[in-house]
Amino acid sequence: MGNKLALMTGGLLLTAAVTAIAAEPQIDSAKAPLYIGKSVMACGTVAEINHMPNRHYINFDKKNPNQSLTALVWNKDYVWFEKRYGRMDSYVGKKMCVLGNITSTQSYLQINVTNPQFLRLPNR
Repeated sequence: MGNKLALMTGGLLLTAAVTAIAAEPQIDSAKAPLYIGKSVMACGTVAEINHMPNRHYINFDKKNPNQSLTALVWNKDYVWFEKRYGRMDSYVGKKMCVLGNITSTQSYLQINVTNPQFLRLPNR
């Protein structure tokens, strides 16, 4: 019974995630300033990935400090992204989409991503 409940719960969470992705507007990452405070699926070209001791920044369109949008992935979550997609650095120069709420932090815009299900690689 416990396994069935776990499978049902996992299925419901996956359904909710897929529904959330389908419901969000898809935008070009360069238009992120128009969507501050809104949840979107933002797509652009990965310009660079900066690895810090406890976090990783995926910068879209241009390198830091001129990026249009940054996807922030904390270290505790990053391992799940690499398990699902392989070495993340291999996506520099490729199109990527990220789902989440756009926030304005210091002098840049970012989406905090905790789950690899909220990342899409359209050309994969």
